[in-house]
Amino acid sequence: MKPNIPPELERYLALCKRIYERMEREGTWPWPDDPDQPELDSTDSDDVVDSGDNPLSP
Repeated sequence: MKPNIPPELERYLALCKRIYERMEREGTWPWPDDPDQPELDSTDSDDVVDSGDNPLSP
């Protein structure tokens, strides 16, 4: 049984899936699993914000 998902969300998820599949085909998926090439990981740990510092975080 398919969950009741709004059509807007269905279209958005379909778009995300198409983008992901295209990036996989092109080899441009941004999070490589190659530990020998950490420079390919775009996330610098100094740029990550700890959610505990967020005053709006529960």
